[in-house]
Amino acid sequence: MKVGVLGSGGMGESVIQHLKLCKDVSDIVALDVRAERIRQLKDKYQIKGTTNLRDILSDSAVKLVFVTASNDAHKALTLQALEAGKAVKCEKPMANTLADAKAMVDEAERRKVFFQIGFECRYSKLYTKIKEWIDAGLLGQVVNTHCLYITSAREKASWRNKKALGGSMFGEKLSHYVDLPRWWIGSEVKDVFSVSSPNIMTYSEGHDNYHTTYRFKNGAVGHLTFMMGYAATFRGDPLQPNITDLQLGDGHKLRYIVVGTKGAAEADVFYRRIKRWQFGDAPDVMTSDWVENLTWDKKEDHFYYHNTTDQTHDIVKRVLTG
Repeated sequence: MKVGVLGSGGMGESVIQHLKLCKDVSDIVALDVRAERIRQLKDKYQIKGTTNLRDILSDSAVKLVFVTASNDAHKALTLQALEAGKAVKCEKPMANTLADAKAMVDEAERRKVFFQIGFECRYSKLYTKIKEWIDAGLLGQVVNTHCLYITSAREKASWRNKKALGGSMFGEKLSHYVDLPRWWIGSEVKDVFSVSSPNIMTYSEGHDNYHTTYRFKNGAVGHLTFMMGYAATFRGDPLQPNITDLQLGDGHKLRYIVVGTKGAAEADVFYRRIKRWQFGDAPDVMTSDWVENLTWDKKEDHFYYHNTTDQTHDIVKRVLTG
């Protein structure tokens, strides 16, 4: 199958790398507004490339496109691809406004075309293990979740600091950590309350911190605390936890706690561990026993944190099989 990649920055190149490993992909064509970037990728990966979107959308051999451009371009690229009859995988956030996101979903449903958003945490072992425990009934009914996420400041030159391009941190990154409890709990959010303090990262046009509480339709509740800036400075993407040996103990934190009626679980990125507790009923107190402690080697980090590889291959397979 021939696949298009619409937007060839860091995320686009990552998708190209995954597609090159996929036996079901015969040809890749990348799009970017920068001709020099296209030349670089063509030489590096032996793929095709163009600066003209119509070259990809008018090609009947292209069955699937990955929208990997900046957030502000997601809606326009997705709608044009859907109109051309292409299956679409769009990076999160879908768009910078709810109205734009709804328009994308409505168009995909109207045309009955494959459309998926890039929530690769649903493919990542750190979080799929908790889902397995829930589905097996080991936690009972999930009633409470908490996410703590602390990271270093983003570099000043990043386009994500611009509200018009990146939207907000809630969409740009934290959408993963709202989507996860939706998946685990099996219910949609009903009520939301969120507050932010003045930024310490003053060059960011969006909030660099959030305390957000939400209630689900089935009565479960969740909380998310996010702070950017106080963890030790990391030159690169501080939101991609792929060097935990260096960041462990320097202020970076990414931990999820999931509590059910029969047990609880905790996933900790920087300590590379997943824990499970089992609740019981003794004559004098409700008991909690720590019954599982899973760890992994740092060479497996990609598949535990942000498993975009398996997500990409799964999408290709599902589009091929209809």
